[in-house]
Amino acid sequence: MTTTLEKLTPEHIQSEVRRFWSVLMEKNADELMAFYSAESSVFSSLSPRPEPGRLAAARRQREYFHRDANILATTGAVEVVMLGDRAALASYTFTFHATRIGGATGTALEEDIRHGRATQVFILDHDVKVRIVHEHLSAIEKAH
Repeated sequence: MTTTLEKLTPEHIQSEVRRFWSVLMEKNADELMAFYSAESSVFSSLSPRPEPGRLAAARRQREYFHRDANILATTGAVEVVMLGDRAALASYTFTFHATRIGGATGTALEEDIRHGRATQVFILDHDVKVRIVHEHLSAIEKAH
């Protein structure tokens, strides 16, 4: 059943946040790429500067989506601020743990974010798809 969205709701954004993290844990590269609009920007928890969203998705695929990697993430309560009928901001806390991820040197690494914070700005684009136009992930403490 396909439903055409006419406007976003807080509940829909909360559902999209949960789906985002599920897609990441399932290692679904196509779905992760589809989350980001072509003009999106991402600040990852490890990056000192922003990068285009689809480039961030490709990097995550390379680092986390190989056969031996394991990913576990949870989110706290997702607060949503509506920015109109077609845009919303979601902010929440998260935990993230990945083992056997691919490092730049080819060595297997571990990433553990116990106290992560996320802000994602979602839009309902011209194709009536919900997309992320901005994402900022940060960590209070992390261990590698």
